[in-house]
Amino acid sequence: MAGTRSSTQLVEAALQLIAESGLDSLTLSQVAERARVSRATAYREFGDKDGLLSAVAQREITAMSTAILATVDLGAEPRTVVPCVVTAALHYLRSHAAFTYVRDHEPHWLLRAGLTVGNHRMNLVQTVASLVAPTITAHPALALEPLQAAEVVVRTVLSHALIQDSALDDHQVAEAVARAITRG
Repeated sequence: MAGTRSSTQLVEAALQLIAESGLDSLTLSQVAERARVSRATAYREFGDKDGLLSAVAQREITAMSTAILATVDLGAEPRTVVPCVVTAALHYLRSHAAFTYVRDHEPHWLLRAGLTVGNHRMNLVQTVASLVAPTITAHPALALEPLQAAEVVVRTVLSHALIQDSALDDHQVAEAVARAITRG
């Protein structure tokens, strides 16, 4: 994402609009108007709606990862860290206004969104897993490679966050994920 003041304003405006009315009807013109920048600036910064949504997603994934990682001791055993990460991610997503709107009204965006990261186009799970995987240190207790472990965590968190009614509480889900990606 470009680091200009305009790009920051546009991303923040987009998040506000997504929280209010979702992604289906979102346009760059609306975002530009909310950000109080010209429509031409919005197109220059992001090219199109997909470019803007990729920038929004990257920013929010980074913000979520930063918030979650600040709450855990990454040097601890994976069996201890994973449940903390899962429960923190679920809490973060449930308190995120834009995510909540999309989850409740337009979940198809979460299931089919294609995001551009660098030169690659990936779905939401692949995007988050690829951004989170470098924070996972290879450890003898891990039963999977870091990218695979990250994908299991992301898929489970997204599934549990999307489906509100569950026989499992967050702690049980977190423990199940820990068992799935660690040995013993």
